[in-house]
Amino acid sequence: MSNEPLGEKVRNMNSAPISLTAFGLYMMLIPGVGLMIAPERLLDLFGLSHGGHFWMARVIGLLAFIIGVFQFSIARYALERLYPVTVAQRYFAALVFIALWVKGEAQVAILLFAVVDMAGATWTLLAKKRSR
Repeated sequence: MSNEPLGEKVRNMNSAPISLTAFGLYMMLIPGVGLMIAPERLLDLFGLSHGGHFWMARVIGLLAFIIGVFQFSIARYALERLYPVTVAQRYFAALVFIALWVKGEAQVAILLFAVVDMAGATWTLLAKKRSR
């Protein structure tokens, strides 16, 4: 691991770290901080039912924030061996979101999260392949 700044790593490597940085920041800010601080507002914005019980949404927000920190750190320290793991995790998350919608357990708004996960995973995957 080198101590060069992320910007230099990106210029010297490829855009995979950019995709992981973007996804990490998204996870920390939108579902992470968003659900921890304003779960009702965020859930209502996406049309996700909640029944007025917000402690679970806050815990999910905490977990999303932690995942975001890991994604951001993987990019920051250019842990290339973990890039494929992040891609697989994001595709898996998208599949679970789609399955929840198909089964009628979640409203159509959940597909937006699936699209974000698939787009980010694809970005990282293609960037990694271009760097070879």
